[in-house]
Amino acid sequence: MLQEILEQSLTQKYPIGMRHAEGDRTFRYSLAAGDITAMKAAHQGAAPTEVNTAAVEYAAGTYEVTILDTTVRAINYYRDGYIWIMVAGDYRMYKIKSSAAGAGVSVALTLAEALVVTVPASTWCTAWPNLYSGVLGTTTGFMSMICVALIDITSAYYFWGQTWGPCFGTSMGVIPGLTSGQRDVFFNSDGALIAGDDMSLDTTVMQRAGFIISNTTGGGDQFYMLQLSP
Repeated sequence: MLQEILEQSLTQKYPIGMRHAEGDRTFRYSLAAGDITAMKAAHQGAAPTEVNTAAVEYAAGTYEVTILDTTVRAINYYRDGYIWIMVAGDYRMYKIKSSAAGAGVSVALTLAEALVVTVPASTWCTAWPNLYSGVLGTTTGFMSMICVALIDITSAYYFWGQTWGPCFGTSMGVIPGLTSGQRDVFFNSDGALIAGDDMSLDTTVMQRAGFIISNTTGGGDQFYMLQLSP
């Protein structure tokens, strides 16, 4: 491999979001938008861009759409992301194949699938960049976990984020598996693990991380089956 699992790189060596399976674990090639702590889940930090398309009509069958975007964007900021276009009576989500650079006015997108219907000028839409292009290690209840970094990651570096398989986590409060019958684990807002029966926290609204793997008859354990993206 050009970049090992336990290695970060300032230079991009694979496409963002590339899937790599190694034994019973799955990883996604990711870009850190902030420093990330090892063995804690990290957030997908990019917010949706809720805007209109540019003021021209887009014919059914075309692969090109331009959206208004007042933020300066690097080339391919939206590559392998998605766009949802709201045309009366027809709501569609399309995969974004590539995107041009944007100077703070608009961004031209090339879609992976052709438009199914004609899109009128100035049509409301929402665009999302690649899921793994803005990964953050932070504490917030407004972002979902996207992967787990196995080493400390420096902001603006590329890394392999684990998304599935046997993993180890930092517990918050009660160690998962201490109680008989308690197997599911959840993510705290900082990426640490929460036992499913921790009554001090409302796990009914928290993101599920997976389940404890090992026999915990003699005590809890943080060895769990991560279940984000297979």
